Amino acid sequence: MAHYAMLIDLNTCTGCNACMAACAIENQTPFWSDKWRTKVHDLSQGSTDEDAVRVFFPRLCNHCDNPPCVTVCPTGATYKLPNGIVEVDDDICMGCQACTLACPYDERYALDYEDNTEKKAVFGEETLKKTRPGVDKCNFCRDRVEDGRLPACVETCVGNARQFADLDNPNDKVTQLIKSGIAQPLMAHLGTKPNVYYIPVKKQTVSYERADFGYQGQNSEGGLNPMGAPAGTFTPEKAAEHAAHEHASLFDADSPFAQLQDIQAHQIKGEV
Repeated sequence: MAHYAMLIDLNTCTGCNACMAACAIENQTPFWSDKWRTKVHDLSQGSTDEDAVRVFFPRLCNHCDNPPCVTVCPTGATYKLPNGIVEVDDDICMGCQACTLACPYDERYALDYEDNTEKKAVFGEETLKKTRPGVDKCNFCRDRVEDGRLPACVETCVGNARQFADLDNPNDKVTQLIKSGIAQPLMAHLGTKPNVYYIPVKKQTVSYERADFGYQGQNSEGGLNPMGAPAGTFTPEKAAEHAAHEHASLFDADSPFAQLQDIQAHQIKGEV
């Protein structure tokens, strides 16, 4: 059985946004409302000619092996396939957005009646893939993958920054690259076991913390530091310390992620 993953090389992404356009057409996402299954952030760091760096940071659903979105879904609409893809069943999704709140990567959005009405005009009513309000997200272009093709964003990437992998295939060259350790997932310390990996710029650390992100949704650029976390960025230790001192948890008190955060906070205070 295949176990799909994606590798993104931040050194070769050109910021052309072809992946966003391909995804929007393939999956009929409401781009007019600035809602995307994948988004490329244009980030810069440094203030002089010597240290100035510009990086394009693509994001999408991380298709976690331990997805919190699945455990909180009250209807079972969000589920994980044996091949690793996290999917949403439109027929039973009631649009409560519990999964949206649970996702630490903020990679889901609400598809409402207005979006579906506009989709009929943009894409044609006879070809609509989603016709009901609910929650939408990347599904690695499941239909294409099951047909033996690559996800639209991977096939369209002009810089070959996006690569698709089968982690269960030891002969897969992308899998070999991932398992070499050169690539890093986002927020691995949460225990979600994400299946999107990034090759950092100049061998630095990919930093993404929801505490920095500011709970502002998938289009916010706060907290994205692919060039290495600058001074003051929330590290896992700082996030836990913040929770310990300010009594502000990033997750519901009953979630396993909140319990992990509490353990980190006690470790910092020397109580464990």
